[in-house]
Amino acid sequence: MLRKSIIMMALAAAFIMNVNAVQIEVPKWQPPVPGADGSIPANAYENYSHINENAQKEAEAFRVEVQSLEEEPKADNYKIFKAKPDIVKPYKLAEFSQSTVILLHEGKNNIRLSVPNISLRGDTVESKSSEGPLFVVRGFTSILMVGPPHGKEFSKHMHNEGVYTYPGLENASWKILKDKTHMMYTEFTPKNTNTTYGITYLGGGDVKEPFQDKFAEVVMSNYIIPSIEPLSGLDKYSHIKHWDNFSYRVPRKAKLVSEAMEDNKYEVRTYEDAGIKIRVLRYKIDPKLSDRSLARKQILFFLNKYGDLEALTQYATVWNNGLPGFLIDRYKPNGESYLRHFTKDSEYYYSYRIDYDESKSPYKHKQLRDMVEYASFDNAESLRKETQWRMTDYHKKKLASNSMFNPWYMEWIRILTQ
Repeated sequence: MLRKSIIMMALAAAFIMNVNAVQIEVPKWQPPVPGADGSIPANAYENYSHINENAQKEAEAFRVEVQSLEEEPKADNYKIFKAKPDIVKPYKLAEFSQSTVILLHEGKNNIRLSVPNISLRGDTVESKSSEGPLFVVRGFTSILMVGPPHGKEFSKHMHNEGVYTYPGLENASWKILKDKTHMMYTEFTPKNTNTTYGITYLGGGDVKEPFQDKFAEVVMSNYIIPSIEPLSGLDKYSHIKHWDNFSYRVPRKAKLVSEAMEDNKYEVRTYEDAGIKIRVLRYKIDPKLSDRSLARKQILFFLNKYGDLEALTQYATVWNNGLPGFLIDRYKPNGESYLRHFTKDSEYYYSYRIDYDESKSPYKHKQLRDMVEYASFDNAESLRKETQWRMTDYHKKKLASNSMFNPWYMEWIRILTQ
């Protein structure tokens, strides 16, 4: 176990080494940006694994609970846990350490950003401006809102504000509500564009929180702001392919080597490039079965079938224009690595899988992961009209009926979208 822990820590460090601290600067006489921490690497956001002490304790308690079961479990997941006890703790840690990735690429939108926190549901709400909708993602104790500027109403509740400079961003400003509720807002225009965006993040600070225990201003200043980048960089090495309603990206030099039907169920497209094999497949959704794209199902599927416990594996819910998918990223520097993005529309599940060796490929790990995360649906606007829950019906109903969850959440959305 000690050897595994050392390997895992070394691999985690490999994701964020050799990068300077966040370079958020402010003009003379301006207040410093809240939460900015010079000890955090500028690319810390690239690491989708953020496990705190409380997550470790809860995961260990879960492992002990499963191990103590004497009767033969009835639930399929517990049967797997009993058969493969080594995956129990990694499974629970994966649940706590998920990140959220947002890609906007409709109309004038062209950005990507991430936050180290879980996604439980997503809502698309109309903003009061004519600049398009706001995309809202909800965690257990967090809200992330991305879209056109929406800080006007925020000003009535703020405690402080200022401006800052950061590479790639222009006209950047911040506002903060810091009381019992930690909430921070930033507004900016990416360089060489005419599109201005607003991002609000609320949450964190609870030392007992296993998902994210950092205050909102720390998360915003050291993870969200540094992660903001244009999607146009993808065009330099990849291009879009279409499959009826679905669009995805492959490297420009990748060759389509086969199109086949497997097991009379899976339609599969296979591409190859130097050091890379890509499989894009789709199959019909069975409405009688629970949603295969949910995080817990994807994590358990991966650990049960492919789990390599000595390789750091990272997980993220990826939102493309308000529609969710789930990413699994097992990266071995200069070794056989694995990326998989699983998403759906109203008719099909779509699985995009890359097996690659970075030492034999012209592409870096981050380039491939950014490419895999991109997905688009022709009917995205109609698909996202309903709330996008990221949990089973049982847990969804339990949370939706909670007297605090929805009223509190929707009240903040109402305030911010005035």
